[in-house]
Amino acid sequence: MASVERKPRFQLKLQIVYDDGQSFMSGPVADMSESGVFIETVMPLEPNTVVRLVPLVADEDGMFELEGVVVRKAEYDLDNHFDRTPGMAVRFTDVSPDQRLAIDKLLVRGRLLA
Repeated sequence: MASVERKPRFQLKLQIVYDDGQSFMSGPVADMSESGVFIETVMPLEPNTVVRLVPLVADEDGMFELEGVVVRKAEYDLDNHFDRTPGMAVRFTDVSPDQRLAIDKLLVRGRLLA
């Protein structure tokens, strides 16, 4: 099995809204890379769930939407994994050039805060 190169991740201070086609939810971003995002939530969606994502940024010009798929979930489990952040990893899919630029702007903001 070929290994997938992991992109650098950056901690960002922002909320993200996600929609699985059934309901809208939101959660804080734990970290983000150019290929995906980890969203903190005690109710992660199942792997392979397709979601629409909208990062909530301060300026309206920065609003954009992405599509992604849940690739991993980390359940809330204080008994066995009290040090693990509950949530889900979402890989971005079908990223347009404009969306790539918007992601890059968020990541630059994250680098400046680090």
